[in-house]
Amino acid sequence: MVLFRLFTLFLLMFSISRGETLQEVLDYALKNSPQIKAKIYEAKESEGEIKSAEAFPNPEAYIQFGRLYSQSESGFNLTELSIHQPLKLWGTRKNAVEEALLKREAARLQLQFYRNQIAGNIYKKFYETLYSKHLLQINKQSYNLSKSVYQLVKKSYQLGEETKLNLLRAEKELKLSQIELKQAENLYTAKLKELSALAGKDIKDVEGDFSKLTDFKDFSIRELPEIRYLEKISQSIDRAIQVQKGLSKPQIGVEFIAGEDAAELGKYEFGIGLTATVPVFYRKQGEIIKLINRKKSILSEKKQKELIYSSKIQNLKSRYFLLKKQLIEIDSQIIPSMEDALKLATESYRMRAITLLNFQT
Repeated sequence: MVLFRLFTLFLLMFSISRGETLQEVLDYALKNSPQIKAKIYEAKESEGEIKSAEAFPNPEAYIQFGRLYSQSESGFNLTELSIHQPLKLWGTRKNAVEEALLKREAARLQLQFYRNQIAGNIYKKFYETLYSKHLLQINKQSYNLSKSVYQLVKKSYQLGEETKLNLLRAEKELKLSQIELKQAENLYTAKLKELSALAGKDIKDVEGDFSKLTDFKDFSIRELPEIRYLEKISQSIDRAIQVQKGLSKPQIGVEFIAGEDAAELGKYEFGIGLTATVPVFYRKQGEIIKLINRKKSILSEKKQKELIYSSKIQNLKSRYFLLKKQLIEIDSQIIPSMEDALKLATESYRMRAITLLNFQT
C-alpha cells in the first residue's frame, strides 16, 4: 500500500505541466505566425519580378497565306512572313533588374520588421501575463494569511480574548482577500488567453524572472528594418524612373522579313531590317511624375518614422534606467526590510498560536 502511494506521488510530480518561457513562446510564434508566412510569400514574389526583368521580350511573328487563282493554275502559297524581335536598349534591362533586386531586399527588410513587431508584442503580452501570475501568487498568500488570522481571531473570540468587532473585521478582511484572489485568477486567465491568441497556441502557464534585464544597447535609427525598407523602396523608385526614361526613347527592334515576289510568283525575297517607334510628345512623362511624387512621399514617411523612433528610443532609455534603479533598490533595501517584517510577524503569530494552544490544553 505504501509502495502504491509512492508510485502515485511520483506520477503526479512528473505530470504537472511546466510553464512556458518567453523564448519558447517567441520561437513558436515566429515560426508559425500566419502574418509572418504571408510576408514570406510576398518576399518570394520579387523573384518573379527579377526573372521578368532579366528576360528579353518574346519575338513577334506575322504570317500571311494566300490562294492563287488563274486560268492555268491555282494553289495555296505563303505570301509573307516576318519575325520581329524587340530590343532592350537605353539601360532599361539593367535598371529594371536593379529595381527588382532592390524590391526583393526591401521585402526581406519588411519581413524582418514584421518579425520584430510580432516579437515586441509577444514580449509585452508575456510580461503582462507573468506579472498577473505573480499578482495571483501574492493574492493567494494574502488569502491564506487572512484565513489564518481569521481562524486565530475566531479561536481567541471563543476563548473570550477578542471582541466581536475584531472578529467581524477579520471576517471582512478574509472576504476581501477572497474577492481579490478571484479577480487575480480571472486576470491571469484572461492574459493567458490573449497571449495564446497572439502566439497561435494554447498556453496554460508561463514562467520567468522579472529581475533579469538585458543590457540596453545603443544603435543607429537608420539601421532599423522599417527605415532601411523605406530607403530601399526609395532607391527602387529611382531605378523605375530610369526605366521609364529609357522607354520614352525610340524603341528599337530587329526584323526578319520574307515575302513572295509580286512579279514572279513562287519566288521569295528575304531581308533584315530595323524598326523604331516614333517618340510621342511628353512620352512616359505621366509615369515619371507619378514615380517622383511617390518617392517624395516615401522620403517624407521615412523622416517622420525617424522622428517617431528617436522619441521612442529616448523614452525607452529613460524607462529602462529607472526600472533598473528600482530593481536594485528592491533587491538591496525593500525585500530585506519586508523579509524582516514578515519574520517578526510570523514569530509573533506563532507565539500567540502557541499560547492559545497551551490555554486550550
